[in-house]
Amino acid sequence: MAEGLVFELVKEVLDKLGSALWNEIGLLRSFKDDVKDLERKLLKIQAVLLDAEERSNAEKENHALRIWLSELKGAAYDIDDLLDEIRTQAVLWKQQRQVRNQNQLARKVCDQFLSCANPIHLKSKFKMAHRMKALREKIDSIAKQRDAFGLVEAGPRRQAEFKRPETFSLVDEKKIVGRDGDKEKIVSITVMRRLRALQFLGSGSHIMAFYSEAKCLRLLHLNHSKISKLPSSIGKLKLLRLLDLSWTRIQELPESIAGLCNLQTLKLSNCYKIRTLPKSLGRLANLRILDLAYCSSLTIPDSISKLQNLYALNLRVCIKVISLEPIGHLKNLHYLDLSCLYYLMTLPESIGSLQNLHILDISNCHSLLSLPSSLCDLKNLYDLNLLNLNSLVALPESIGSLQNLRILNLSGCGSLLSLPLSLCDLQHLEKLNINYCRKLCELPKMIQKLTKLKKLLNYDCSELKCMPRGIGKLVSLQELSVFVIGKQDRVEHCASISELEHLKHVGELWIKGLENVTSPVDAKAANLIEKNLRSLRLEWNVLSAEEGMDTLLPTQEVDSVLENLQPHRKLEELEIEGYVGGGKFPSWVMHRICSCLPNLVQIKLVNMPRCSSLPPLGQLPFLKELHIGYMPAVTNLGVDKFPVLMILKLSSMPLLREWVTVLTVDDEEGRRERVPIFRCLTQLWLIECPQLRPEPCLPPSVEDLIIGRTSKENLSLILERAMPFGGCGDAAVTPQPPPDKGLRSLTIQGCQPLTCLPESLRSLTSLRSLTISGCHDLERIEDWLGELSDLQYLYILRCSSLRYVPAHKMTALKRLCIGYCPLLEYRYEDIVSSSSEEEKKSWRNCWSRSN
Repeated sequence: MAEGLVFELVKEVLDKLGSALWNEIGLLRSFKDDVKDLERKLLKIQAVLLDAEERSNAEKENHALRIWLSELKGAAYDIDDLLDEIRTQAVLWKQQRQVRNQNQLARKVCDQFLSCANPIHLKSKFKMAHRMKALREKIDSIAKQRDAFGLVEAGPRRQAEFKRPETFSLVDEKKIVGRDGDKEKIVSITVMRRLRALQFLGSGSHIMAFYSEAKCLRLLHLNHSKISKLPSSIGKLKLLRLLDLSWTRIQELPESIAGLCNLQTLKLSNCYKIRTLPKSLGRLANLRILDLAYCSSLTIPDSISKLQNLYALNLRVCIKVISLEPIGHLKNLHYLDLSCLYYLMTLPESIGSLQNLHILDISNCHSLLSLPSSLCDLKNLYDLNLLNLNSLVALPESIGSLQNLRILNLSGCGSLLSLPLSLCDLQHLEKLNINYCRKLCELPKMIQKLTKLKKLLNYDCSELKCMPRGIGKLVSLQELSVFVIGKQDRVEHCASISELEHLKHVGELWIKGLENVTSPVDAKAANLIEKNLRSLRLEWNVLSAEEGMDTLLPTQEVDSVLENLQPHRKLEELEIEGYVGGGKFPSWVMHRICSCLPNLVQIKLVNMPRCSSLPPLGQLPFLKELHIGYMPAVTNLGVDKFPVLMILKLSSMPLLREWVTVLTVDDEEGRRERVPIFRCLTQLWLIECPQLRPEPCLPPSVEDLIIGRTSKENLSLILERAMPFGGCGDAAVTPQPPPDKGLRSLTIQGCQPLTCLPESLRSLTSLRSLTISGCHDLERIEDWLGELSDLQYLYILRCSSLRYVPAHKMTALKRLCIGYCPLLEYRYEDIVSSSSEEEKKSWRNCWSRSN
């Protein structure tokens, strides 16, 4: 053994272990303790290595020492390989996140499979951790053996002075004699021979010639490169472990790929030109991860069934795949993604043979009519995703056999009528998602057996009439989308609102069907005041105001029910819908809201035909968003200050007239002073509020204004009072808004009597975006709109009588969108005919039209 060879190798490994990179990248930091332990042990071994190697060369018969050095050398190489792999993987994951952040399409495509939080990446990290542990144990064993040889430690000076002869080095181009092309070739070959990892983003043509020289290459990343073909010499890379060809123009793989005997990961995602895989692929005995996502032209060869060590297979959006028979032979498969196989009608019965499968994604397979009963043989399955299987009518009756299932996603299974009773046998189920199962009539009666259930997501299950009795026993439940209260005639099967008492960990709660609560005592038993809720929605299922007036429950009892549903004071979001009490809110809303709910950030009050006054909402110190809709008896908004309110939405308020935006108060010296309220309001919605009159003006802070379903006169008045200067009358009311403030965005929608834009719009000089939608009587846009020099975006939609838009006069316009305006007489060519080439290019970039 050459003198100092192992010493230098260990020194090189120690340099890597001491690199500052371990503190810079998250994946590396997770191995920091292991690295420190290895470094400490190797330092102790390094101290005696010079003596060990000298004695090994001098004492040829000392076989034990030579074996010890050989084992150390092998372990050092293994550590070096693992460090390279960890560092390369960490950098690649970081680069992938950056690519996804820059490319929205790539982010949407790659998020599930390439995310560092993805189970595949987690498994990869676990595998690295196991290898690291094994190496630590091996080095520990080697370190303990050193004392048996009586080795002498070399001092720091001796170690510093030692320098073994160079075995190879980078070639100095200046010392190479010959043609420039030959010199470049020699340098390239020399570099390739030393590489462990390579990532290339160019065409790859001038690198291809030297692949066969990269004997030590472990990781080859050609993703997002312009490469269209792999050379047959690729099979010579015997040590290659990862080959990434995703997002390339590859059309086929050479048969010689079977020569990659150590290949563990092959990524071909988004290679939309590739149509088939070579039969020799089945000879990749060590292949663990095969990513074929978005290979939309690809068909799967039968030889894939020979990949007995395959751990993860991604076939997402491989839409040409209609048969999956070979997959049943992949006995070691843990992760299988079959999502978005739009023409797949059946799963093979052999899928039940995948006994090691942990994650199965069959989402968005819209043609899949049923699931094979053998699916329930997957005893180790813990995540089953059946999202948006629109044609699926029923689940296998024996689904309860999936004893290790943790996550079951049935969201969007719109044809699903019921859930099997055996589902309640899933003792380890933690998340059940049935959102948008609109035909699902009921939940299994023994749902209380799911004692480990943490999330029950049942949003928009319109046919779900009640919650099953015993649901209150799900004490681990942390998230429940909707608690549906059934009618009294189904009391034997339906849970009472009182069962909410034991659900203490739910953070957000929507209680629906409160018209079916017949006892205020039951409402009190729900004990909402002791629950640490962040969000609460209370809904009486009133389809119209008239139906609400004829409610079966006496008004006094309705009031008492709401009074007894007082939530915890930490509540941040409150919504009350359909309340049909006696014309006023309970005390915790009306008189004590500041002390009972001091942390409210958002409130929504909707469909309350009897309530004639609003609570003192403006006194809430943290309220940022307020929605008030269909409260026909309310005539004013009060005079509270709303100190931090940013969003105000008013809709269907036919009698709402008075809206005071400025208060007159006495200052410290007793002088009268006018003070604006709604100081922070930036977004304002006024939908179907025909009599609303802001007095004396709209709050100057408003930047986005949406007005809908109102008269031309009311529209004109509101816009007049939205002027940046002069709309508020007395200049002493408030300082004029700075030049960069004022109304920026205006939307006018559904104003049917409107034939032309009101003149008051002309004064909104700060306007940057204007949207006009659903104004079917609007015939023309006036030329003076071009005077709004800051107007950059104009959207005109569904204005069926519109004939003229002065687009040529809007010099600052960056985007013009016109849709469903069939009478508009001008053409795109007419608009740009007189423009400069630069202006024409700008128009082409921003023009959008769909009639």
